[in-house]
Amino acid sequence: MGDNEGWCTIESDPGVFTELIDKIGVKDIQVEEIYSLDSSEYDRLKPVLGLIFLFKWEKDDDNRQISDNQDLFFANQVIQNACATQAILSVLLNAEGIELGEELSNFKQFVGDFPPMMKGEAIGNSDLIKTTHNSFTVQDPFIFSKSKSKKPQDAFHFISFIPFQGKVYELDGLKEGPYCLGDCTPENWLEVATPFIQKRIEKYSQGEIRFNLMAVIKNRQTTLKEKISELEKKKEIIEKKLSTIELPNSKDELDQLLMDINENIQDYNNDILMEQEKFRNWKDENIRRKHNFTPFILNLVKALAEKEQLQPLIQKTKDQINQRQQQQQQQKK
Repeated sequence: MGDNEGWCTIESDPGVFTELIDKIGVKDIQVEEIYSLDSSEYDRLKPVLGLIFLFKWEKDDDNRQISDNQDLFFANQVIQNACATQAILSVLLNAEGIELGEELSNFKQFVGDFPPMMKGEAIGNSDLIKTTHNSFTVQDPFIFSKSKSKKPQDAFHFISFIPFQGKVYELDGLKEGPYCLGDCTPENWLEVATPFIQKRIEKYSQGEIRFNLMAVIKNRQTTLKEKISELEKKKEIIEKKLSTIELPNSKDELDQLLMDINENIQDYNNDILMEQEKFRNWKDENIRRKHNFTPFILNLVKALAEKEQLQPLIQKTKDQINQRQQQQQQQKK
């Protein structure tokens, strides 16, 4: 089943996933969290290469028929903690029009004719994929060899939804193969996938609210710059018309069009600045995730103890907790 101990769990976070994609050599791609399943949310992010859905896994009987599309990249999950990275790869290795980078392109070609189980083993044996995945290990300041809690931990699982050759597929590495969800076009595939995601959410919604849906998309800054470029071309045409003596449109109409284009360009430039700020925040957050703060914490506690400030702080915290508990009891009365 692969070396589970050699793979860490990583946080389901768009900043983590975006950096992971970049570090395995795929450029100009990012991941965004989706907060609703309506079309306006999809329109904001288009073009969407695929969706990654996180949910609490429960064993169930799935009698759907497995697709026999041999062109589709599908790998069985043989490494338990690798499911996030595998869900990302399921999108990237089936996407059209993106640059995978040399190493991942070679990997895709190498495993192309492998059966799903061997593809999963190949993912586990890839130094590039494993090293990149484990670079997002969250530093735990206190690790105990055995947990005293007898309560079983919840198991969470990632699956992918993608468009491929005119159809929508659900890729779940714990199943025997991919499921075809129906026909689609590049424009409506998200609408085809949405009911199946909604059905999963409704299935567990009574007792579970921990879901996470993310979209793998083309880099937003690149998309926004392309839109600005298109508007600049329209702007140039209008300015040429305004410079001629005989106008095919009225001057007022052209002036209004020009004003609208300039406003749209300004809006897109503001969006680019927001994207740049978001990427800076993601970078800072990922650095903090990977950093081991234990030495700092221990030295701080030691310094407070030496200055005889630790015990008063502990007592102050206890007093605050007791005060809040008393207030809560009074409110109940």
